[in-house]
Amino acid sequence: VDIVLLWIQLYMFMFVKQEETMKKLLCALCAMTLLATATGCSNNNADKDKKETSGNTLVVASNNIDAKSQPDVDAQRKLLEENGVEIFGLQEVDNMTRRNHYDVVSKFKVDPYKDAFFSNAIAFSGGEYGIATVSKYEFKSKDATKLYSDLFAGKEIAQELADAYKDYDPDNKESEAKMDAVSAKNPIEPRLYQRVVIEKDGKEIAFYNTHLSYEDQKLRKQQMETLMKAMDSDTCKYVIAVGDFNADQSTKEFDAFKEKYHIANGLDGKWLDTYNGVDDTMKVNSVDNIIVSKNITIKEVKMIPSKLSDHNPLVATLELGE
Repeated sequence: VDIVLLWIQLYMFMFVKQEETMKKLLCALCAMTLLATATGCSNNNADKDKKETSGNTLVVASNNIDAKSQPDVDAQRKLLEENGVEIFGLQEVDNMTRRNHYDVVSKFKVDPYKDAFFSNAIAFSGGEYGIATVSKYEFKSKDATKLYSDLFAGKEIAQELADAYKDYDPDNKESEAKMDAVSAKNPIEPRLYQRVVIEKDGKEIAFYNTHLSYEDQKLRKQQMETLMKAMDSDTCKYVIAVGDFNADQSTKEFDAFKEKYHIANGLDGKWLDTYNGVDDTMKVNSVDNIIVSKNITIKEVKMIPSKLSDHNPLVATLELGE
C-alpha cells in the first residue's frame, strides 16, 4: 500500500509541473503574438500592397492592343493588372466593328479598373476606331482633341479614306478593292489625343494618351509639338503622357521632349523595342513611350514581352515629387 501511495503522489507531482510548464508556454506564445501585432509584423504581402498604393507612387502603362489581330483583350487587361498598373493608355481600339463586334473598352473596365474613356478617331467597318484610357481612379474630367493629320494629304483623299474605312468589309471584294485604291494614294489616318484628370491621395494628375501618325516624320514632329504645347500649359501640377508615338525612324524623334520632361523609353540611354512585329520601313522599334513632367521621378521602366499584340506593353513606376 505504501508503495502504491508513493507512485500516486509522484504522478500527481509530475502532472502539476507539466501543467504549469504548458501554461508558461501558452503565455509566452500570447505575448509574442501581441508584440508582433503592436510592432506591425504582419504578413509581407500586406506590407507590399500598402507600399504599392502609397500616394507618391503611380504605376502607368501604354499598350497598343493591335485591333486588326482580333486580340484577347481579357488577357491583355489581366497582364496589366498583374503588373500593378493603375492607369494606362490603349491604342488601336475598336468599338462594334466587323472585326471586333463588341465594345472593346468595356472589357478593360473591370474591377479593379473603375473608369474608362474611349475616343473615336474615325468610323471604321460599321463601328468606331480610336484610343482609350483606363484607370483605377475615377476621372475628374476628360476630353479629346483632334490632331492635325488626315488633311495633311489633302481634303479629297481624307474624305475618300473616311468613306472606304466606314464601309470596309474584309469579306466583301468590292470593299477590299475600294480600300486598296485609296491606300495607293497614300492617305493619312486621322489622329487625336486624350486628356483625363485623376486624383490620388489629394494629388491631381493630368494623364494624356495618344497615337501619332506613322505615315510621315515631319507630320509626326508637328503632332509632338502640339501635344507638348498642351502639356506645357496644363494647370495640373503633375503631367503624364503615354502612347504609341510611331517614332520609328530615329530615337532622336523624342529629343523635343527632353528639355522640359523625363522620358521612360530611353531613360539612361536604354531603349526598349516595344514593337515586336516586322516592318521593313521602320529603322527603330522603340516607338512607345511614357513622358512625365520633371517633378515626377521615373523609378522603374520595364517592357512586358507578350504575344498578345504586335506591341509589348511599356510600364513605368513613377514617384510624384512634392
